[in-house]
Order: sequence, then C-alpha cells, then structure tokens
Amino acid sequence: MNEPTKKRIASAFTEILCRKPFASIKVKDVIDAAGVSHMTFYRNYSDMYDLVEKICYEDLMLFSKIYGRNAEWKAIVFCILNTIKNNAAFYGKILKDEQAIESFNRALCRVSIDTTGAQGSKTTQTAWCDTMQKWAKSGFSESVEDVYIELIGAMPLHEVFTGDALRDVIQAYETSTLDDFRNRLKYPQKKV
Repeated sequence: MNEPTKKRIASAFTEILCRKPFASIKVKDVIDAAGVSHMTFYRNYSDMYDLVEKICYEDLMLFSKIYGRNAEWKAIVFCILNTIKNNAAFYGKILKDEQAIESFNRALCRVSIDTTGAQGSKTTQTAWCDTMQKWAKSGFSESVEDVYIELIGAMPLHEVFTGDALRDVIQAYETSTLDDFRNRLKYPQKKV
C-alpha cells in the first residue's frame, strides 16, 4: 500500500475514534471514511487491532527518525512519552480501552524487539502498560518528566541497574535500618 493510502486509513480511523469507542468501530466504518476498498484494507491490516498496532508502532518509532537507531534510553522514552501526550485524544482512547491497549502493548514489544533484538520482561511490559493507563486516566495531566520517573520506578531493578550498580543498590537497601525506612516515608525524596 502506498503511503498516502495508509495515511488516509489511519486518519479516517483516528477521526472516527474521536467520536466512537474503539469497540464499536468496524472495518466498514474506516474504509467508507477513507474511501478505500475492503481489499485495500485487508491487504495491509488483518483487522482493527492490527491497524491500531501499526499506527502506534509508527508513532512510537518516531525517536529513530530524530535520534537514530542508537539513541540513549532516556531520549527514546521522552520521545515516546511526548508523542503520546501530543496525541492525547488518540492515546487517551486507546489506553483506556481494554481491547485496544493490547495493540499498544504489541507495538511497544515490537519497538523493543526491532531496536534491541529482545523483548522486555513481563514486569517491564506491565510497568509500561500500567503507567500509561494511569497517565491516560488523569488526562495526561502529569508532566513527561514525572511519568518518566514513575515508569523507571515501576521497572524491575535488574532492567534498570546491572553489575556493580545493581549490587550497590541492593546493598544500600539491605543495610537500611527501620529508622531509615520510617524517615523515607515521613520525608519522601524530592523528584529530581
């Protein structure tokens, strides 16, 4: 399919999504709005879930056009979060819909596999999903920086720290006294 046709289909879907919940949008709605045939749609998308996944994937891969394919993780995540926030109407609907969220998750996994050769752990996938859903429910009111910190905090330690850094973090935790824990609860660390 040529790019203008893909854009017409994606635009038609996005426009319909602004008016209707994902679950009630049919392929016929999209092809009628885009002015394409069933054959054109099904030549490129297996179903509505595949369409959502491919739209999300294209959006989430924007970082590679900006930073290249060997960007720093923080820059990648900030780009992804900004893309989501800048398309709040679309992602608000996708992230709040239990069926559509699976397409978003598949897109995230595909980004990871295509860029690193590996898929994040189930815990990392859950961290992303839960953090993005919570952000969507708040109407994307939190800053990208705050969501980034929340995401990092929800990820498993072994995926954030490795080697000596992981041992240092574990040792700092293991040697904390009960007073240390009480003080952390009483005087939480300020976000940097």
